[in-house]
Amino acid sequence: MPDSDSFQLHAWVDESMRGATKDQGMYLLGAVVADPTECESTRDELRAVLPKGARKLHWTDMEDRAKKQVTALVCGLDVAHLVVIGTPLDLKKQEKARAKCMERLLWELGEMEVSRVVLEHRTPSLNSRDMKLVDRLRGRQAMPASLRVDIAQPSSEPMLWIPDQMLGAMGDAEANDNGTWLELYNGAVHRIDIEF
Repeated sequence: MPDSDSFQLHAWVDESMRGATKDQGMYLLGAVVADPTECESTRDELRAVLPKGARKLHWTDMEDRAKKQVTALVCGLDVAHLVVIGTPLDLKKQEKARAKCMERLLWELGEMEVSRVVLEHRTPSLNSRDMKLVDRLRGRQAMPASLRVDIAQPSSEPMLWIPDQMLGAMGDAEANDNGTWLELYNGAVHRIDIEF
C-alpha cells in the first residue's frame, strides 16, 4: 500500500440471494475494494464487454461464454473481493438478512480502512432504509464515523458489476454445487459466514 496520506480505498457493494425458502437459502452481500484512482481503465474494460443493449453486466443474464470472458477480466484486476454470506435465509425476512450482512460488511470494510462505500441502487424506499441503517450503525459505533456511504445506479457505475460477477460465481458454487467459476478466483475472495 502506498505511503501517501492521500491514498484511499473505495468499495462497491451488491447483493444476491440463492435458494430462499422458509428454512434454507442464503443472502450474499459482496464488495469489491480498489484504489479509486485506478478504476477508470477498469470501467472502460467492463463497458467493452457489455452486451449490446444491456445496461449492466448481470450474472444471471449471461451465457457461459460471456461468463468466461468477464470472469477472466475480473480475476485479472488489482482489487480485493469480500463477501458476507448469511444463512438460513427466509425470503420474508430478506431486509433483516441484508441489515445483518451489511453491519458485518461495513465493519470489515472499516477495518480495511476503506473511506467510501457505494451501494447498488434499489428502490427509493429501500435506499432510504439502507441509509437509516448506516446512521444507526454509526450511532452504535458499529462502523467508522468517517466511512462515507453512497448509492449509485449500476447503469452509470460499472464498478458495481464486479461484485455482481463475484457473487454469481460464489452463488453457483454454493447453491448449485458448481465451483467452476469460483475456482477461477484462485482463493482471492475473502468469505465471512454468519448465521441468522
